[in-house]
Amino acid sequence: MADPAYSATILDVARLAKVSPSTVSHALNGKRPVGTATKERIFSAIDSLGYIPSHSASHLRKGSSGIIGCYAIDITETFSNKIVRGIERGLVGSGLSMLFVSGVEFNNDFSRAYRFLLGHDIEGLLLCNHIPTIFDAFTATKNSGIPVISINMKLEGILSIFPDNYSGGMIAADHLYACGMRRPAMICGPENRLSVQQRLKGFQGRVTDLGLEFASTHYMYGEFAYEQGYEAAFRLLQINPRIDGIFCANDYIAAGAINRLTEMGYKIPGDIRIIGFDDRDFSSFWHIPISTFEQPLEEMGFLGISALRCAISSPPAPPESQILQSKLIARTSTIGREAYKRLTEKSGAAQASQAAG
Repeated sequence: MADPAYSATILDVARLAKVSPSTVSHALNGKRPVGTATKERIFSAIDSLGYIPSHSASHLRKGSSGIIGCYAIDITETFSNKIVRGIERGLVGSGLSMLFVSGVEFNNDFSRAYRFLLGHDIEGLLLCNHIPTIFDAFTATKNSGIPVISINMKLEGILSIFPDNYSGGMIAADHLYACGMRRPAMICGPENRLSVQQRLKGFQGRVTDLGLEFASTHYMYGEFAYEQGYEAAFRLLQINPRIDGIFCANDYIAAGAINRLTEMGYKIPGDIRIIGFDDRDFSSFWHIPISTFEQPLEEMGFLGISALRCAISSPPAPPESQILQSKLIARTSTIGREAYKRLTEKSGAAQASQAAG
């Protein structure tokens, strides 16, 4: 057994195995052939000296890297952070390590990022993405010989784990209706986003089922931005001055809509009810707290790495998607200040009781 306080070097391994340091490197990285007997002496020395963790040595003996790749558009994006947190939970005790790459560092060229990951002998790949414009690039992964899991977006032919945006739109319609909405509208994000398309379809379908009018003049596309909500709220009210409920495709849009409408003299939610999506950090602290939906991002990450580990350790099964539900969070912008206050007091008391118990 090696002394825990002693940090072995590659030279120590080479001396004990009676080979050159370069031969040790070749045995570790597999770039050049090393004889079976020599390789056995090297790994025996590695185990004896504790030069690398035993699980890594095991991976190398089996000819596997123990590395999984993870690709996301932007590492600084809140969605990516929460998904990666779930992935990290699922990696605990697995003996696997994650190599994370961001689209930003490769100028959003997925093909380059993909080649980089393959160059590191990854055993599987997690795609944490929601931009449909790079679907074509993803098709190359189907013939890569490694298992691939898509998180936060459905990809045909690839096992996908994603939120049910269609149901989210339906639930938003039901919630606004229950709060008194009878003349609905929606401020959408970019028209090419699948999440926007599904939320709009769910909302439009449900308000129609409820017998409410929802024509093409009742919704507007734009950016996922505060400015979109600010401008679109004004334009919608110019076209449809009787609107009394607006579903916003995200919380930035909802924040802009709330500010513009209050500047115009409307009471939120007395005159117009507003609901957003994504439960951004500021949503509960806005001057009118924003009703919204919390997406199961961390859960998606955990389920994604769990599915990938199964795919790595056993023959691949036919692709089967997993659809997760988002959680409605009702706040002042739909239920009013007093109702929200009672709700938070009740929630706080329940948490205190749970902590005490």
